[in-house]
Amino acid sequence: MSWDINRVVLVGRLARDPEIKYTPSNTAVARFTLAVGGKQKNDGTDSVSFLPIVVWGKTAETCKQYLSKGKMVAVDGRLEQRSWKGQDGSPRSTIEIVAERVEFLGGASGPGKTADIRSEVPDMAAAPDFYYDNTETAIDFNPVNPEDPNF
Repeated sequence: MSWDINRVVLVGRLARDPEIKYTPSNTAVARFTLAVGGKQKNDGTDSVSFLPIVVWGKTAETCKQYLSKGKMVAVDGRLEQRSWKGQDGSPRSTIEIVAERVEFLGGASGPGKTADIRSEVPDMAAAPDFYYDNTETAIDFNPVNPEDPNF
């Protein structure tokens, strides 16, 4: 029995609008960046981490419909690391949070109310992989061949 724990719970604001694409099997995949504040730096400014979030299925479609830059959300999910070869052949890797639950805080739900959006999240091993670079402009949702050894 393994006692490993892979659980991430975050509350933050969207740094940009969610972007949604569909897999060849028509499963929705949304991606957005969550800005999460941290400890105060020595110079008195707050440190902020920008974390990539991936959401699948109906929850992805709901996030695209109701979320936008600046909205506050709570994300409950797990870390996933993916590796692939870049266009230049060099090995690349990223770590992202796969959301299993997204809770909208404030905003369209009204002050002090929440909209809890839940859905089944597919097993990532069974889903096609997508290239995702953490830069603001480099998102390519083209599926990778699952038989590729880098999958």
